[in-house]
Amino acid sequence: MIRLAHVQVIREKRQVLTDLSLTIQSGEVIVLCGASGSGKSTLLNVLNGLIPELYPATVSGEIQVDEISLPVADFSTYAQKIGVVFQNPKTQFFTTDVYAELAFSMENAGIEPRLIRQRIQEIACQFDITHLLSASVFDLSGGEQQLVALAAAAMLPHDLFLLDEPSSNLDDVAVAKLVHALTVLKRQGKTLVIAEHRLAYLTALADHYCLLEKGQIKGVYPAKEMAAFSPQQIHDLGLRQLQEPIADHDHPTLGVSSHVLTIKGLKVKQSQKRHTRPWAVAIPELVLPMKQVIGITGPNGAGKSTMVQVLSGLKKAPKTSFQMNGQPWTQKQLLQNSFLVMQDVNLQLFFETVEKELLVRAEKQADFERVVSLLGLAKLLKRHPQSLSGGEKQRVAIGSALLSGKRLLFFDEPTSGLDLRQMEAVSTLIHQVSQEVDLLVVISHDQEFLQRTCPQIVRLSEGVLIRDDQMEK
Repeated sequence: MIRLAHVQVIREKRQVLTDLSLTIQSGEVIVLCGASGSGKSTLLNVLNGLIPELYPATVSGEIQVDEISLPVADFSTYAQKIGVVFQNPKTQFFTTDVYAELAFSMENAGIEPRLIRQRIQEIACQFDITHLLSASVFDLSGGEQQLVALAAAAMLPHDLFLLDEPSSNLDDVAVAKLVHALTVLKRQGKTLVIAEHRLAYLTALADHYCLLEKGQIKGVYPAKEMAAFSPQQIHDLGLRQLQEPIADHDHPTLGVSSHVLTIKGLKVKQSQKRHTRPWAVAIPELVLPMKQVIGITGPNGAGKSTMVQVLSGLKKAPKTSFQMNGQPWTQKQLLQNSFLVMQDVNLQLFFETVEKELLVRAEKQADFERVVSLLGLAKLLKRHPQSLSGGEKQRVAIGSALLSGKRLLFFDEPTSGLDLRQMEAVSTLIHQVSQEVDLLVVISHDQEFLQRTCPQIVRLSEGVLIRDDQMEK
């Protein structure tokens, strides 16, 4: 059982949790929901002991996890009792291949090699990642990395699992695998505390929803009560839909615009040895209309990020030709005119304040106030980017792209870590900006965002384009 009574956390002179009291029964699945920056990740870091062990903070109130009072004196011993999955799975990998990553925690615990090998096979089967065991963690898609991180956290027999947005960047197939794995953990009597914005996949798992707002608990709702709320009530709480939107296949045909980017002979060799297909992407011809938002979707590992890296000039494809409105373009021209917001935005945040991050490469400084207002960044301008939550970092990276003045903008999973209001704001802003640039492309698995934002959608599977009538129903 987890018990928190009048917990308060102050970090960097900011009060991030205030008078927080909550009881979580053993074997319960509780979902922490609420806006980005509302305190979800902070609460998880209090429970996993990283606050104040790694992140200095003043913590007061009573905190008990299975009769252990926190903060703990022996952090390393406590850390072995809980399974933790961070928002960015790369931050918790210690080795270079999946098999070694799964073995790592058990080897550290001094467990017999024969038992480690047996446990790896059990967990790989449970999480449906047996086919990934020989893969490098660097060759995995974002969704595959998330599943491996969860599997690694489950290697030791923990009773408590703390997960920070585990569905981030997962496609529908990977989410289904995640749900299966979490269901198995729940059946085993494990306690699961999950911070999430995407709620639809958790409706059959959740026992309670804990809604946080500005570091305080706004309400704790039993799953049945939450399920009875109307979509408007859910929206008014600032939450994503409880039912996953059905993919809309009725979008117009690509290429109807008079202003287009034409790509011919787009082929990129497969660099990931575990794949049997020779090409990561193989598209004979693709015509992308300008002045509108184009979505790219498809399963994890379908080639979406590879395709966008080529279109933005970051990845070479020597035999591919490009024409912008009928005029030949080189990959150097694409690179000079492109801005790509990567899936891992931590790789793009370099400066000491959010304000400098937004302005140092900005060519459209006149739009600064508009972008800051729509993305809700005003109160963050003096903060260090690395001190922000995942969703806040995402908004800063998006803001940098929008202010860059580049003609071609690419966003890889731009709603990762974003709450409902922020997703809607980003959707509105992307619509506006699409009229001001030549090309705007977003990669996403977020059906709610795609339906709201993208009148044109490109679908990939196994590196090739697929038609709507080929989509799984």
